[in-house]
Amino acid sequence: MKPTTKPKATLVSDKAMVELLTRRVANFRETAKLKDNEGHIRGIGSYALYGIKHSVSQLVVLASEPTSSDFNEYVTAKAKADVCARYDHVVEYRDVGPASKPKVTILCWELA
Repeated sequence: MKPTTKPKATLVSDKAMVELLTRRVANFRETAKLKDNEGHIRGIGSYALYGIKHSVSQLVVLASEPTSSDFNEYVTAKAKADVCARYDHVVEYRDVGPASKPKVTILCWELA
């Protein structure tokens, strides 16, 4: 019986790709206007996860949460590996600073 290989997410090492993904997310966050039922704009929360498919120029909001505890379930190793299997890249956006002094961290993931 062959051992099954579980999907694994790894950080994108290509700096040009990281810059491209970062620009795509920044552009989306600046231009997003679609509100949900409660009047919030989905995808511009302090903690957000985006799936990107380059072949169809698609950026999908996978998660958008106000707090890190709400966001944690989306960024476990298994959860990231699962979404990396469906998208070319996954971008994790975290802003832990106040609105007046944002402290943004962006991590870009791909399937190993």
